[in-house]
Amino acid sequence: MLAPSGAPVPGVVIVSLERGPGDFNVVEQTDADAQGNFRFDNVAPVPAGQEGYAIVVAARDVPGSFYAPAILLPGGGNFGAGDPIIPGTNVGTIGLRFTSQADIEGNVTSTDSTQTIAVPVHVSGLGLLGIFTRDFVFKYPLIDAPGAFDTAAGPSCPAGTACASYRLDTVPSDPAEEAVFNKSGYTFAPTQSGASFSIFLSATSLLDGKPTCNPQTLEVGANNLKPDSPNQAGTASFISCR
Repeated sequence: MLAPSGAPVPGVVIVSLERGPGDFNVVEQTDADAQGNFRFDNVAPVPAGQEGYAIVVAARDVPGSFYAPAILLPGGGNFGAGDPIIPGTNVGTIGLRFTSQADIEGNVTSTDSTQTIAVPVHVSGLGLLGIFTRDFVFKYPLIDAPGAFDTAAGPSCPAGTACASYRLDTVPSDPAEEAVFNKSGYTFAPTQSGASFSIFLSATSLLDGKPTCNPQTLEVGANNLKPDSPNQAGTASFISCR
């Protein structure tokens, strides 16, 4: 894992190993070492006929600049010609590119099944954002993600709801970079989906920590991010909470 200078990133590099079927989810996660190297051990074989693994990278200088998300896709399947990423694969060097930065702000509401009674809930899930490309969603590990929070009834909430706001202070505002793995070499290029993220929020009861709303998890979007400015995500409106 190298910065544009050809040197290791002087900061935090989080590497996710992800698999489907369907949208890709994190199987293992690790940090690159001071030389930019990373390794995943005890990786399960890929079942016959299924897509190989993908690798998603988040990186940031400490202190300083963000790098664009990097997605290394498995070849030979849905993503076109190339080689699969399977146990034992050495993917070589992943070169990262600097990105501009932005903020994302969002709101959450929670209410009962009649949507007239405020029901406070515990909200989590800001550590992984979604990046949509090639008809699949990949999970991007957000560096310095905010923690969980609670909704509460108050005069600023819409009628019949408890509410809260959150803020993702620094996110990349350039499109993610993607490449299809090929043992002979590969080149990253910006995704066609633009600078957009999905945000996944889950609600649990303040009383017993169990799922309390239907559905328990909501996905909202923050699309076409503008650099050096706040960007508004869609409101996550939990209903049928108890």
